[in-house]
Amino acid sequence: MDESPAAPRPAAKRLGAVQLVTRAIPVTPLPPEPAPAELDPAPAPEPARAELDAEPAPEPASVELDPPVQPEPAAAPPVAPAPPPLARNRPPPSRRPAPPPLPRPTLTPGQPAQAVTPALPEVVEDVVPARPEAARKGPIIGIDLGTTNSCAAVVKDGKAFIIPSREGYNTIPSVVAVSDKGKLLVGHPARGQMLINPKNTVYGAKRLVGRQFKSPVVNDLVGRFAYEIASGPRGEAAVKLGGQIYSLQKISSLILNEVKDIAQQWLGCEVGRAVITVPAYYNDNQRQAVRAAGALAGFEVERIINEPTAAAIAFAHGRKLEARVLVYDLGGGTFDTSVLELHGNVYEVISTGGDTFLGGVDFDRALVDELLARFKQKHGVDFQGERVAWQRIADAAERAKISLSERLTTQVNVPFVTLLGDKPADIDTTVTRSELEKLTEGLIDRTLRVCDDVLTNCGLKISDIGELLLVGGQSRMPLVREKIRAFFGREASRAVHPDEAVALGAALLADSIQSGDIGGMVLVDVLPMSIGVGLPGGRFKKVVERNTSLPHKKTYSIWTSEDHQKTLEIPIFQGEGGRAQENEYLGTLVVPDLPPGTKGNVVFDIVFSISAESILTVTAEERGTARTVTATFSTQDTPDAVRRRLAGDGGEEPPGLDDDDKDKRGGWVKRLFGT
Repeated sequence: MDESPAAPRPAAKRLGAVQLVTRAIPVTPLPPEPAPAELDPAPAPEPARAELDAEPAPEPASVELDPPVQPEPAAAPPVAPAPPPLARNRPPPSRRPAPPPLPRPTLTPGQPAQAVTPALPEVVEDVVPARPEAARKGPIIGIDLGTTNSCAAVVKDGKAFIIPSREGYNTIPSVVAVSDKGKLLVGHPARGQMLINPKNTVYGAKRLVGRQFKSPVVNDLVGRFAYEIASGPRGEAAVKLGGQIYSLQKISSLILNEVKDIAQQWLGCEVGRAVITVPAYYNDNQRQAVRAAGALAGFEVERIINEPTAAAIAFAHGRKLEARVLVYDLGGGTFDTSVLELHGNVYEVISTGGDTFLGGVDFDRALVDELLARFKQKHGVDFQGERVAWQRIADAAERAKISLSERLTTQVNVPFVTLLGDKPADIDTTVTRSELEKLTEGLIDRTLRVCDDVLTNCGLKISDIGELLLVGGQSRMPLVREKIRAFFGREASRAVHPDEAVALGAALLADSIQSGDIGGMVLVDVLPMSIGVGLPGGRFKKVVERNTSLPHKKTYSIWTSEDHQKTLEIPIFQGEGGRAQENEYLGTLVVPDLPPGTKGNVVFDIVFSISAESILTVTAEERGTARTVTATFSTQDTPDAVRRRLAGDGGEEPPGLDDDDKDKRGGWVKRLFGT
């Protein structure tokens, strides 16, 4: 396309209605499961590109693990007492449970062999179950779907309660496993499989969900998990358990279904609706996958809400505060920070930022690397253990990290992790808090740089922040609190529970939706990363800027760059980089069958509309004609293919084409192209 000043705008004709989503998460209705099919995407066309006009747009002191043992039948879970109401004026007591002990089974000699079961299909189909009418009328619960643990809450008689797990804990491990006998396990029982059956135990799925298998992000994570990451039938990242391929939304749905079953048992009624939280910096594919997971679990997802916003609701609900709050959310796998202005029941986000690859698991990884370095120093060789051994070391590191939040030193003992020659070797070492802090200080500094960036982008100084909230399990680390105090010059509030605040806030919003008093709780959010288009030469032009208040609409004029051009193509990206290759590729808007005309005489207005629900609608309107041209959205191109074509138009190959910086990945709007 050519760039020139915007011309007077005659009557516009809206182009044909098409609603497609890049890498959409297809969900199959309830009818019988069909045999899995392999999809071969058709190649995308390469028409001429367009340019925009020039307009602006409490742990033990010792961590000691025995060699892995076989499981035994789990004991019946204790009956969970009803939880107390959310405390408002005092810090809630710590209720962080220790991980449940590994089961130890009794093996019966001479036990008959199990019958051979028929071969299972390779791909587990995603099937949406029917929702009973009673579930549609039941309570709406709030769910914090976490990387390491999930938490659910509900409002009863005006008070928010945490829904305890079957075992009586306030959180549920976000873990799914298939036992050696083919039994599907979720939550605490699945966590017990991590040390004895790591290949068939999925954890940390929140980092993988909604991503493409061949993406640089997934490639970077493949070697970090004991289980196998595979390609799904549509090229999405999936996992293999018990010889079957499960989509990541299916894994998430199993966790959500466990939450639903627990809630129904605790409440004594059907539950079929939920408000689910996600990181503020989640990209669109990940949000779509969470919605799909909710549907697969039998939920009607009433709202997807950002985790920092939910924490602010838990902090301020019913207090009629007039304050500016910064929420620092350092969880198991992601980091988010948001600045909100609170005016009674109005929660207005004015700036947000984050890192979807920064959380507690990265702190664990730093300690694992240190333990392996000590192993090499002691034995003179690199550690070359099996999956079980790797997972035992990771588990020991996590336990040591937790212990060092309350103690100054801990002993890490992992016996018989491997064989060196014919002799067993172990890891037996002492780790101090100061040593852990040296290993992880850089990770904490990364969170503070995000905080500084968020404040800078909304024109605020540290002194402008009235309240400071720390949420997320990793925020308990003493060094995190020390560095926060030094950076902000004050202590953080302890008015909310770091593990429970997000779920409680989601439950309070759910109650507002259910009561029909949604006007009584007003949420105003912002776009965390700019949205724009790729231009020839690999350039990136922003259309909607970062931290723009939602809803928002912006129109740009574009026109053909060739005589008798047949097709208009607009690649859309999200991010802050000046070049397309630095940003998250959302997809390509394609308008085929253009009317004949000379260069520059066929003019379109492209309307970018983002609703309060963060739904992006892109509509092409042809000027001066009643002719309708159907707009379609191309979903087959890979980001690299699009960037190569953009670079080709300008004769320049963008550097690092196949090595995207994952720290610049993000974007979280739903894409609906056409109306």
